[in-house]
Amino acid sequence: MRTLGTQIVPARVNELRRVLLDLNVEDLSQLDPLVAAGMDRPLGRELLAARLPISDSVFICLYNLEPSGLIILRRSDTAAQIRALAVAPDMRRKGLARTMLIEAERRARERRVEWLWMSIPSTNQPAIHCARRCGFRRYCPQYLRVNHSIMIEAPGVHVQLEEQAGNDAVKLMQYWLSTEVSDGDAWLQPLIERDLKPMLLPAGGRIWRINVSGNEMGGAHLTGTDEHPVISLWLDSSIWGEAAETGCLRAVVNTLRVKPPAIDVRLGSEGHLRAALARYKELGFTPVLEDRVLFAKRVEFPEA
Repeated sequence: MRTLGTQIVPARVNELRRVLLDLNVEDLSQLDPLVAAGMDRPLGRELLAARLPISDSVFICLYNLEPSGLIILRRSDTAAQIRALAVAPDMRRKGLARTMLIEAERRARERRVEWLWMSIPSTNQPAIHCARRCGFRRYCPQYLRVNHSIMIEAPGVHVQLEEQAGNDAVKLMQYWLSTEVSDGDAWLQPLIERDLKPMLLPAGGRIWRINVSGNEMGGAHLTGTDEHPVISLWLDSSIWGEAAETGCLRAVVNTLRVKPPAIDVRLGSEGHLRAALARYKELGFTPVLEDRVLFAKRVEFPEA
């Protein structure tokens, strides 16, 4: 599917340089801020035009033979990250970004690449609209926030936290993230397991195994500050939205040294968020959009 007069071709340095002259750092860094590093330095665009085709697969959009946009992909064995998708300002609203995404999927299919994915700022509505029109789906676009001190009650629920460190902590997070995704976002599990798990697991902070009434039921991670802690919960689906989940949250909050005026809670899957949202709202939490949202699409191959 192509817009009239549109071609998507592998980038040549001269054409890539001409496109980069029409773009700025913000245009090029929407999906991956690292792409535009050094662009504003002296000769930055020239150096970028020479470097990008070496590290990534870069394609130029020609509109009536005029270089008008670009798409940059970085491949793994089974997936391709879309690191940049940009159109020159005077060529926008002609469907060129959508045409480039469709062409990227066609090339991925030819090369047996199973997934396309990208990280989009939640404020970039044109990019989000384009991704949705091309069949991309969102992963965990929201988290939960309360902006006042709260009382958390879970009578009759016995929760024990066992703090983990080192490799044990990493294994715990990996296991419970996989469990959450399997139960709440199974459509994306193959991509997460093969490519995205390191990106989705938080760094630093404190990590606990969660036991409910003597049974292991999840993992928790705490980071942020005393005034604004960030809690990640990966829980067994049998307790999503139940009193036991409230007890897990209370146990982590009770480890804080002071009563914070704000708390963020991130859950490991969209299914978990939907199941537990009503209970969190009862505690005063409201959904908040992530700064960046992961969009992914599985490439369909024709049957042999």
